Amino acid sequence: MGNLVGHDYIEATRKYLDYLEEHLDNIEKAHEEVMEACMDMFFVTDMLAWWELMGEISHHDESKFSAEEFTQYRAKFFPVAWDDKDKTKAGFGSAWEHHKRENPHHHETAKTDLDIVHMVIDWTAMSYKFGDTPWDFYESKKADMDLSDAQHTLIMDIFSRLKAHRGVQS
Repeated sequence: MGNLVGHDYIEATRKYLDYLEEHLDNIEKAHEEVMEACMDMFFVTDMLAWWELMGEISHHDESKFSAEEFTQYRAKFFPVAWDDKDKTKAGFGSAWEHHKRENPHHHETAKTDLDIVHMVIDWTAMSYKFGDTPWDFYESKKADMDLSDAQHTLIMDIFSRLKAHRGVQS
C-alpha cells in the first residue's frame, strides 16, 4: 500500500484540504477579532452591513472548491513531489483570475467598504498562519494596490483599532 500514484495525489490533496480548513478556521477567528476591535464602526453597528459581511465571511473562498480553482490551487501550492509538471501544468493563472472575480475581498477587485473589511479579515487570518501582522503585509504590498484614498483610510482605521485591541504601540 502507498506505492500507487493515486496515493501521492490523495496525500497532496489532503494537505491542501488541511490548509483550506485551517484558513477557514483562521477566517472565523480573524472575523471575531476584527469585530471586537471595531465595535463602533459601521460594519458592526449597522445591522444591514453586519449581515452582509456575515454572509461574505460564511462563503469565504468557497470558489477554491470549484472546478476552476481546486486542482489548480492544489497543484500550485501542494504539488505531487515526483511530478515536475504538476505545478506548472495546472493553469494556476486562470484559477487566480477566477478567484479574484468570484471573491471581491482582494485589492484587485474590491469595490465596497465591506470588501475592504473582508480583505483586512483575510490578511489577519493569513497573519496567524505566517506569524506576521496584517499591517506588515499591507505595507509590503500597498504600492501595488489600486485603492482609493478612502479605502486606504478605512484600512488604516481598522489597523489602528486592531493594534489597540492587541495592545500594540503604533
